[in-house]
Amino acid sequence: MEEYGERDLCQVTGLLNMMQFMRHASAHLQDAATGPLTFMYFDLENFKSFNQRYGFRHGNRLLRYMADLLREIFEGDLVARLNDDHFAVATQNENPGDCIQFVHERIRVYDMGLPMEVKAGIYHPPPEVTDVALIMDRAKIACNSIKNTYDLTWAEFNPAMEEEINFRSHIIRSFQDAMTEGCIEVYYQPEVRAMTREICGFEALARWRDPVHGMISPGIFVPVLEDAHLSPQLDLYIIERVCQDMVQIRRDIPDWELLRVSVNLSRADFRLMDMVQAVEDVRLRYNVARSMLNIEVTEGAQSDDEKFLQGEIARFRAAGYEVWMDDFGSGYSSLNNLKDYVFDVLKIDMNFLRSFETNPKAAIVIRAIVNTAKELGMHTLAEGVETEEQFAFLREIGCEKVQGYLFSPPMPFDKAAAYCHGETAQVKVEPLRLGSYYSEIGAINVLSSEPLERRGSPEIGDALSLAILEQEGGEIRYLYQSKMFKMFLQNIELDEASMHTPHYERRKRQNERMITRMMDEADRTGREVYTDFITRNSFNSVRLRLVTRDVDDTRAVFLMATVNISRFSPEAGSMQEALNQIVALYDRVDLFDLGSRKVMQLYRDIYEVNYTQEYGHFEEIVASYAEDKILPEEQKLFKKFYSEKHLRAVLEDKAGREEVSILFHRRTPDGGRILRLHHLVPFRLGQRDHVISCVQAINENIISAVTMALAEEDEEPQ
Repeated sequence: MEEYGERDLCQVTGLLNMMQFMRHASAHLQDAATGPLTFMYFDLENFKSFNQRYGFRHGNRLLRYMADLLREIFEGDLVARLNDDHFAVATQNENPGDCIQFVHERIRVYDMGLPMEVKAGIYHPPPEVTDVALIMDRAKIACNSIKNTYDLTWAEFNPAMEEEINFRSHIIRSFQDAMTEGCIEVYYQPEVRAMTREICGFEALARWRDPVHGMISPGIFVPVLEDAHLSPQLDLYIIERVCQDMVQIRRDIPDWELLRVSVNLSRADFRLMDMVQAVEDVRLRYNVARSMLNIEVTEGAQSDDEKFLQGEIARFRAAGYEVWMDDFGSGYSSLNNLKDYVFDVLKIDMNFLRSFETNPKAAIVIRAIVNTAKELGMHTLAEGVETEEQFAFLREIGCEKVQGYLFSPPMPFDKAAAYCHGETAQVKVEPLRLGSYYSEIGAINVLSSEPLERRGSPEIGDALSLAILEQEGGEIRYLYQSKMFKMFLQNIELDEASMHTPHYERRKRQNERMITRMMDEADRTGREVYTDFITRNSFNSVRLRLVTRDVDDTRAVFLMATVNISRFSPEAGSMQEALNQIVALYDRVDLFDLGSRKVMQLYRDIYEVNYTQEYGHFEEIVASYAEDKILPEEQKLFKKFYSEKHLRAVLEDKAGREEVSILFHRRTPDGGRILRLHHLVPFRLGQRDHVISCVQAINENIISAVTMALAEEDEEPQ
């Protein structure tokens, strides 16, 4: 074999790549001094399963082993790796069948525990046939003809196979005219936000309505165009049509909310031209923002030249485009692609959902994919959603977007516009300005023990009872509820089934007030806040954190986690009714242990600070609290009231002369003050002395009114 440059060779195998094979083979065919050539197309069967079982590294090793066999058997001939597990040979060997059989036997004994097979197609082109693409098509057709025939290793092309060739040739010949005459159309399939069930984008799909063969499936014409190196023209044509439609929308329907459109780039595009520049040229021609186009790259595109493709994807992202991995799970190196490439969105292949109802493993795999994507900082979209059961599952596990016939099939431009806009609209459309807002919400991994990780701040915890709430205009709505959270609402009788039970409305109002106060505090401080509350014989802890605000500052989203503390204590149920009454009256309740000189927080509302045990004596905590929360002129008296001396005096007071109730003013964050009653309840438990402190907010206006009324009564004549 003659010497070739590094760019001519496959990086994995060292063989010629597809483009260079076709160029050199064409030169040989046109050289009169060269004898007739026989062309062979090799398919290394079961390679996908091999990669999935043993990994990318062992897969590459097998590819190199195959390449070495071909070099050995076809020494001096043209040998190439076309793509994935497909190889090509152009030889003057007169016994190609014997050579193929030798390769087949050597591959079968490749000792990795998984049986491997090689299939091959042979074509002897007549002198008048010099189109290498056509030649390899015929060799490939011969190979495919025995794909499911286990007792045959190779087959020669024969005229009976010509029908498929003619159809492929028709596609290639008609392609340019089909674009010019508009036979290739753009269909739009909606992408739906799982949390809101609103349309948040479209995928642009090519449909070919041929005057001879009718509707040609993309699964047929796209591979043909890829093999003929025409896929860049198709993909750029679709992108141009999308940009034209966007211009038309701006002109004809100015009040319609524009949505982002995802466009597909084929695996062959990146090697055939500078796709970043080509897409930029089209976009600039129609003055379409980069943010309006998402670039979808099929998983198979990452199988040949890693570094080159990594660089091209990085260029797209650096230019301001989102890049999505399409059909995740359909290729043979899925996990390696996640490791080696940076994508914004991972699209889960529809094949996973096809067996969702019949194969329990499908749900496990999908859950693992969503969790992995979130941990890697990628958003998720599931294709092929056809049932409400599938949609409910995807929403539950935190898959952000869905796409499928449950919502809409792909539609022509005019039907897609009517579907979303005007009097005929069947769905709500997500405002474009909220895209980044929902992206931040989508970063929450509801499957994780740390659903919203933020460095340097406390975490929500490992509770699986999670909810995502949106606050807008004083109203609160749930964007997401986990199964555990729904059970929590059911337990406290705040679910939909409890709407007609006694006191439901009262419980609902109390719950909403508590949540609103927590939201205000979390928004004001920027920190995670928590509180405890008692309802329906359960003692509960609630944590809440601000996630994001929209650009207009009109709505905010919060993450909430709940824990039913009662279930951790067998005696808790018997204590709840008494605690219900206490919590209804007081803002905080603390237990002073005079023996250990420690203070234990029994209950506090959201605005009350949490005591820590870093102090040696409860008087130190009291002093710290007084200086931080009590009016300066009342701090001395506050410390005296909660001193150990006074608490012991209250405990020993038999005559009832010691003060057990007193009023203090607490400072508020906004600079105001609140009058509160502090009441002490002394008791002994065994040999231990305790005092319970109960704090209750008092309406100063009411006190003033009562005082004035009493004064007036005293002034009346007797």
